[in-house]
Amino acid sequence: MGTGLESKRWPLTALPCGGGSYAQNFPAIREGCSILQLWAGAAFSARNGDTEGLLSEAARTGLHLTDIFPAPGGFTARCAAWRYLRLAKLARKRRVHLRIRKKTGLFFLLRPYLRRRGLWAGLLLFVPLLLWSQGLVWAVDASGLTTGQQARAASVLRETVSLMPGSIVTQEKLAAGEYALLQSGEFSWVSLNFQDGRLELEAAEAKPVPEIAAGTLHGLRAKAAGTVVSTNLVSGTMLVVPGQAVEKGQGLIGTARAERDGTLIFQPAAGSVRAQFEWEFAEELPLTAATYQLTGKTIVQRRLFLAGRVFPLPSLFSPADDSTAVTRHLQPELLGLTLPLSVEETTYYEQAENEIHSSEDEASALARLHGLQALQNDYPDAEFVAQKVDVTTENDMLHYRVVYTIIADICT
Repeated sequence: MGTGLESKRWPLTALPCGGGSYAQNFPAIREGCSILQLWAGAAFSARNGDTEGLLSEAARTGLHLTDIFPAPGGFTARCAAWRYLRLAKLARKRRVHLRIRKKTGLFFLLRPYLRRRGLWAGLLLFVPLLLWSQGLVWAVDASGLTTGQQARAASVLRETVSLMPGSIVTQEKLAAGEYALLQSGEFSWVSLNFQDGRLELEAAEAKPVPEIAAGTLHGLRAKAAGTVVSTNLVSGTMLVVPGQAVEKGQGLIGTARAERDGTLIFQPAAGSVRAQFEWEFAEELPLTAATYQLTGKTIVQRRLFLAGRVFPLPSLFSPADDSTAVTRHLQPELLGLTLPLSVEETTYYEQAENEIHSSEDEASALARLHGLQALQNDYPDAEFVAQKVDVTTENDMLHYRVVYTIIADICT
């Protein structure tokens, strides 16, 4: 080349160290170096100068190099980042030019984030905040209840003791929540347990009170006039028989029973007397009426519940006074993780007053529905026998009158 220097390409098995013979003789050393480079490593190139001597000196001083490959004018290799400075000092003595091609390892991956003070300040604040938030409700576990029971129990806890996702839990709140659920009448046994942000609700459904002969002390009387169809005596003395006509207020079951010798023994009056009678219902309905109808416009307002505080979220519009509202409660999630807070979302549906015109058939159907609802309230066990309906229209007003002949229990 004119300078007395000779360019030489080494085969891999002929390298002084780090190549085939070095890797074969010291496989454990090479494996250890690779593991160290997972934390911080440097891939570099060495050119010019005494590169062969640099490799020998590095092996002699314990600077283990890996992935050594020949390159034009020198070689390329890898080493642990903290050993690169010692290697550079040896390279200067032998006039070898080193250049880092790539920095590898977890340290250099995290290094840009280590310089961000805001990130570390946020981390220092996040850890105490996370520990403090363990006293808040993150999740409610009521898997032992049905969907309807879970919804009703959540409503009772929210409205009575403000116990919901995002609330601060105290022993007093847990005791008050258990008492409120028992007072609702739906559960016979309730247990509320809280630990590390998880509120667990266990409850047993209340069983109906068994039917017993718990009669009255003053006897049972008829609440309507009719003809007795059947009787069922549970306790006391039956005063009527099937086929007998009875008047309103007449005694049906007495509170005494006669022994064979004529001695009267007191017993509470209990049982049923089914009779056939007529039940009447009358109603007047206007064929033209002013009513409110939905316009299709909605306004949503939200409130945030966190740590026992309520934070109203801003809304651009205010609902009208005559709007109808529907409220639901949501628990936000972040990447599938429920957050310890709840959002109350109220949707207001705008209404406008319009004049509704009903036909005679529509008004009659509505009046008939009202009559059946009233009959269901008065006599839930009624059996229909016959009916007489009278419908007239006068001055834009529907007059509806119906007489049902029914069979029902008239005891009161």
